[in-house]
Amino acid sequence: MIPGPTEIRECSSCRKHIAQNTLISGNNYGAVFWTDGKTDAPMLPDQPWLVKCPHCGALLWIDEQTQVGEIGGFDSEPNDLDSETTDAERFADASPALTPTLEDYVGFLKAGVHDKQKERYVRLRAWWAGNDPRRESSYQSTPLDSFEIENLRVFITLLNETDDGDRLMKAEALRELGEFAAAEKLLAAKFAKQRKEAVSIIRDLNQKRITVVEEMKFK
Repeated sequence: MIPGPTEIRECSSCRKHIAQNTLISGNNYGAVFWTDGKTDAPMLPDQPWLVKCPHCGALLWIDEQTQVGEIGGFDSEPNDLDSETTDAERFADASPALTPTLEDYVGFLKAGVHDKQKERYVRLRAWWAGNDPRRESSYQSTPLDSFEIENLRVFITLLNETDDGDRLMKAEALRELGEFAAAEKLLAAKFAKQRKEAVSIIRDLNQKRITVVEEMKFK
């Protein structure tokens, strides 16, 4: 993993500074893959699109926040010939953005998301956030709550079945909803070679009538 410069962005809500880490390159070494599409990869850190301001708690699309500086890149030099102040000193108050919680996503969706791409992203992240406790074996049997069920039902309407990735994701969502016949119909379709092992894992769970998220252990 090779980290890139830290971009400093200004929160559009409170005007305080957010430190956004960037990545030049990463890899999947040591990664854990899940049936709902989430990947936990220590060498490829998650870089959320929707973040929570560490200062005021507002939910923000990080790329829509004005970049006002950079630490570790060319912009980290003194701002003019008469100044010895670097961006690292100017933005000493900058803190990393927080990842929203399931409750944050619930509130954000209730307020309305009018862009389909953004709605799809938020609903996917809400799915993952709801499943996060189930990734621990002691919570695995916890059923989906009413919001999670509604969220998945709306989420699958945003997926395109002609796309292999979307079709597999929709099948997984249907499996977790307990709609095994509908999931099987999608899983029985033809998939690209690189998807076949994941399809086999999810199909096996579906045929066993298992509804919880599971780790995918590839051979």
